[in-house]
Amino acid sequence: MAYCDFCSCKVCQHGDFISEHAQTEDGRWICDTCYTYDLCIIAFRAQGLCRGPCGDHEGDPPCTHRPKLATEWIRS
Repeated sequence: MAYCDFCSCKVCQHGDFISEHAQTEDGRWICDTCYTYDLCIIAFRAQGLCRGPCGDHEGDPPCTHRPKLATEWIRS
């Protein structure tokens, strides 16, 4: 199992002493960095947009880039 299934960087593959990860509803794992920043930014870049991450996952409108979490955040 990778620490995070959403990115191939070293921290996402192995975790570190400050990161957290959670399991998603589809069984994959995601680290807090990919969840908070990377998924939104990558999606915006694909659209040719240069902007930061979406607000709260449950915000109005809700972020559609982030998966739903099945567990709480777990420190590595």
